[in-house]
Amino acid sequence: MRIGLLGGVRATTDDGEPIDIGSPRSQAVLAALALWQGTPVPVSRLIDLVWGDSPPASPKAVQWHIAQLRKALGASAITTVGAAYRLDVPTDVSQFRQFVRAGDTAAAVAAWGGVPLAGLSAPGLASAVSGLVEEWLAAVEMDFSRRVMADPRSVVGELSSFVSEHPTREGLAALLMTALYRTGRQADALAVYQRVRQHLVAELGVEPGPALRAVEQEVLAHAEVPGPVLIGRDAELVLVSEALRWSPVVTLVGPGGIGKTRLALALGGTFVSLAEITSSSEVPRAVADALGIVERPGVTVAQAVLSARPSLLVLDNCEHVLDGAAAFASTVCSSVRVLATSRERLSVADEQVVVVEPLDVDASVELFDLRARAADSRYSRDSAVYELCQRLDGIPLAIELAAARVRSHRPAELLTRLDIGVRRTGSSRHRTLRAAIQWSYDLLSVEEQELFCRLSVFAGPFDLDAVSRDSLLGDLVERSVVAVHEGPFGRRFRLLEPLRQFASSLLRDRSGALAAHASWCVRQVAAVGTLLSGPGEAEGVGRLAELWPNLRAAVTWAFESGDLGLADALVRPVVLELPLRGRREIGDWAERLIGGGGGGGGEARPDGFWLIWVAERNTQSSTPAALPRTPDDPLSRYARAYASGDGTALLDSLPNAVSALNDPRLSAFLELMPSGTLLGAGRFEHVDTVVTKLAERYRVHGPPTLLHWALQTLGYSAMFQGRDPDPFFDEAADVDLPPGTLSANKTTEARREFRRGDTDRALELLAAHVDELLETGNVVAASVVAVEFVAVTKDALPEEAAVVLGYLKHANDFGALAAQRLLGDLSAAKPGMDDREALLYMRRVLSAGRGRSGSRRPPDGLA
Repeated sequence: MRIGLLGGVRATTDDGEPIDIGSPRSQAVLAALALWQGTPVPVSRLIDLVWGDSPPASPKAVQWHIAQLRKALGASAITTVGAAYRLDVPTDVSQFRQFVRAGDTAAAVAAWGGVPLAGLSAPGLASAVSGLVEEWLAAVEMDFSRRVMADPRSVVGELSSFVSEHPTREGLAALLMTALYRTGRQADALAVYQRVRQHLVAELGVEPGPALRAVEQEVLAHAEVPGPVLIGRDAELVLVSEALRWSPVVTLVGPGGIGKTRLALALGGTFVSLAEITSSSEVPRAVADALGIVERPGVTVAQAVLSARPSLLVLDNCEHVLDGAAAFASTVCSSVRVLATSRERLSVADEQVVVVEPLDVDASVELFDLRARAADSRYSRDSAVYELCQRLDGIPLAIELAAARVRSHRPAELLTRLDIGVRRTGSSRHRTLRAAIQWSYDLLSVEEQELFCRLSVFAGPFDLDAVSRDSLLGDLVERSVVAVHEGPFGRRFRLLEPLRQFASSLLRDRSGALAAHASWCVRQVAAVGTLLSGPGEAEGVGRLAELWPNLRAAVTWAFESGDLGLADALVRPVVLELPLRGRREIGDWAERLIGGGGGGGGEARPDGFWLIWVAERNTQSSTPAALPRTPDDPLSRYARAYASGDGTALLDSLPNAVSALNDPRLSAFLELMPSGTLLGAGRFEHVDTVVTKLAERYRVHGPPTLLHWALQTLGYSAMFQGRDPDPFFDEAADVDLPPGTLSANKTTEARREFRRGDTDRALELLAAHVDELLETGNVVAASVVAVEFVAVTKDALPEEAAVVLGYLKHANDFGALAAQRLLGDLSAAKPGMDDREALLYMRRVLSAGRGRSGSRRPPDGLA
């Protein structure tokens, strides 16, 4: 006898004859037992699953249905276990799951008989059915992964149907794009991406994830799109996927080169490489880099991750920073699944460890053949390949290094040269990999060996400009000791971590290599700075994100070696990323640069220049910390006036400060930087004159962010003087800004919607901006959003508006002026909140009031 749930609830004899299992309610009871076949299901749980919100008058109703089912199926089919029942009959669901656990995805897909419980109304079982469907779709994706690699043309039609039926499954879309691209249909592959993106944006309000975007970039770059399949790893994929369903932290453990990273990448998620960092304290910053999180005052990276809630966070190469990786995983795993790779477990609560074993001989040979054919189209397998793969202990990286040599060495010759024995322990496998790397290294020329070792100082991807001889780098790529991929800004190179560690151990002239790396970084950051200061700002932001790990490493080395001139040259071109996009690390570097002497940008001593950015960092965090001591020069006086918020002192110090800079870009920003404070001090004529000229400059030459800021400033200036600000605000709202830009755009968008009469939409935009400020910790911008909040709510919610009006009156000069000029009577103002408290209060009001505003009319005086 067999129980079926897939395609509908049914029971059949061994001969396939149907068995009458009674009423729909009896079928639901059977389905509940079958979904947990072999596991006792308590009576109370059965009632919840089958009857839901309308339980029977007595538990005897369950007993009656069990009795009916026993009559139909036989008394031994359902066992009583205390106050629970257990189904002891095989089911099609249990067979499906057996195939999944065994890694036989083809059999699992073939065993799927259709929608579980089709035709049966059982709301209490809906979540279990959804989970089962999710298991099926995961098996479908894994099976398509295998088939796309083997024969992409044969799966296009079937995959297209699945993508149409499941438009939010980005994994399926990525596979379809890969299959289309591999059959020469690049345009169709990109069309799939656009359709999926439009659906995600329209239906869910989200952009495609990084994995799908990466496939799009690879197609655009005409790259070899790597298949998501892993040779010989189907069972491990299923095992790890299952572990992630039940454990908040899963750690892949195994020696270097065994394939932990590649297995983790195949599971998707947000990938964080910890290989280049040197201490546990740097783990949060590595996560921030990977997620594009800009560190904000008062908000830890872990808190920002919990707000972003990636579906899976992959922490790769944790072994040298175990304490930091464990602490971070423990902090975020309550809401975010964490997959770690390491040579040893993290030892955190609820961690599940999966040991990544070597490939078996058949998979090892398959991998060798694949890589060997890529290296030499004339390659033909011989009997020596099997023994070679055995001697390499099934370690994927060792196998790939050997296969890369088939152009110059036949497999039998490789076996002869590779004098290592068969080993089975983890430590021996480590020696096996090192021996394979050593052997590959020994076959390099002296020049290739030197370049290979010097590349070990790079903390992230690098381009051809990083090496003096392109041909040598090409040789290293051909020998598989340097990896290459097509990124959004062109071809990039890197060393896999086991190879980088090996190369680093043999590097003789480390200081020379680090100096060359820093010189490359200086060139890169200068080019990025040029982009950031013009119409190519968005590209500059993207390139800086890619460069950041290498830039951080170069700045660190500059400080450690005492070369503050080098540190100055590395940081100065991108210093505006601190105020424009909140990269607070620049403020930390600025503080370290103070007092070191040396010049940059024309100053005899750069202390005053760097003091400005320390002041900016402190201002962003609303931290009243004292500024470091510096000589009394024009830039220092400007920095101290800016930090104090003294409009008069700022205006007095500004001309000499601008004259002290020989950089027109920075001089212009220095004039724009204090505009908010000067508006609060009533210096309208000065602000209008200076910022109008700056806006004209930025319209022509860029960058877009500074045009946006200038227009916002002119809008508030016009508002405070009783003129129409909307032309400035509307133009500012239409400027395309790079990701992560600090902006009050949502307040001006809210103002525009309010002007059009859509109060509810205005409230939604304000609420979204308040949430953004709280999540990023940018609480210093509270006074700006408070202006629009009071304007929007003062008629419909006068008491709540009065509370925020009191905050605004006492927040700062800008807020006080806004309250006085725009909002009239301040007698109802109630003081007593700081920036964060005001934002929290506004969020509560907006969350409660959206959709219930009762008014779609702009307030008097602001239309």
